[in-house]
Amino acid sequence: MNYNKIYAFSLAIADVGSRNQILGALNALAELTGSEQSLETAFVLPEGINHYSEVKNALHFSLYKDYSAFKNVIFKMLDHYFAHINFVPRIFLTVYNLSESANAGENVDMLCRAIKEYYAAHDLGFIFTAVLTSRLHNYKYVDLINVPKHVLTLSSRIRLLQKKKLRKKVLITLGTINNFSRKKVTEKFNELKLKLAETAQDVDLKPHLQKLQTFINTPKKVVFCLGGRVDGSEIVFDLDYAQKIFSDALRLVKHDYAVAFVNGFRTPSNVSDFLFEQSLTQPKILFYNCKKIAAFEDEKTPQNWRLYFGKFENEFKIQQKLGNIYPGILGFDNTLVVHTLDSYAACETTNAAIPTAISRTGLYVSPSLRYDCHNLYKLLCPKYAIDWDEFVNLATHMNMEPQDLSPLLLSSPLRVFTETLLNKVSLAWAKEKSKR
Repeated sequence: MNYNKIYAFSLAIADVGSRNQILGALNALAELTGSEQSLETAFVLPEGINHYSEVKNALHFSLYKDYSAFKNVIFKMLDHYFAHINFVPRIFLTVYNLSESANAGENVDMLCRAIKEYYAAHDLGFIFTAVLTSRLHNYKYVDLINVPKHVLTLSSRIRLLQKKKLRKKVLITLGTINNFSRKKVTEKFNELKLKLAETAQDVDLKPHLQKLQTFINTPKKVVFCLGGRVDGSEIVFDLDYAQKIFSDALRLVKHDYAVAFVNGFRTPSNVSDFLFEQSLTQPKILFYNCKKIAAFEDEKTPQNWRLYFGKFENEFKIQQKLGNIYPGILGFDNTLVVHTLDSYAACETTNAAIPTAISRTGLYVSPSLRYDCHNLYKLLCPKYAIDWDEFVNLATHMNMEPQDLSPLLLSSPLRVFTETLLNKVSLAWAKEKSKR
């Protein structure tokens, strides 16, 4: 076993947004520690899964009858994981998933408990646990709690002031940990240009390529990134909202803009269908599906709403020849990216110095259950991003362009987190060694 460098690992996660947070943290830690750890050795995989991107089902404590049943599953996965690596990780990372509502905090704590108990049972020594993007909980088994400022409430702020022990475990960041950067946009932008050249003569792709080329040739551009629903009722992402934002796009087209809509895994299929169908008659408006398409008929169930199944499966399968055009499409000059209120992705683009707007009018996000989304909007607008409706008005009445915006650059929460984590791990590990 190699104990000389600090390695980190995580349980493979089905949720794409959560997985990207973990990937961002793992990459940053590997860079700072010089561990050169491959991502293939950083994820504990469920039985039958060969790659972290293949995980479809959540492994939450709340889905099991009791802790013992949950622990047995985690231990079995860890047995398989440690049989295939030649080092002992000292950091375990996980993510607090806000869509799990009431169970999220306990799910995190019981997972970290199982990790710590496995290390103790197998005499593996020191392990430090950290959770990303968490609400403030009095975790028993989590050593570092990353709490983005927008998830703090008045009561949680008071608790932090009152509980010194809890306060020592908390790192507050402005924005969320992510796996996004200007460098990545540039890399994906270059890949997109190569893919366009490679597929230029593809007959099936021709109508999609024509739309994309029109977008590219238009000097003023908007890329609208769609969020979507969650398992609960706290977010209503419906056709009324889709109609509203498409009307916004039409207004901009009249003022010489091109608009691209890209969906996400939470975007309802009927919203995707509506926007794609409406875009067919508009040369300067395109819709690109970034949502995974259901491969089999038995996957097309209400429970699998994160997969796309709808009227345009054939068209969207043809689009796949281009690969995922996001975030490469953000690499064109004079481009504004728009995120919906339900998404944390505005933290990514504001941090990457990409002109950013947030759309909230017409989208219902419960102010009590998802106060975090409303708080993030207030923290980012107008200092780091612009309200979407305000931008549309400025663009259509005063000829505002994305390049005219002068937002402040959001400092990297990833850098703050990784440096803090490594400092705390070093101190805790030294303390652990002194006890021996």
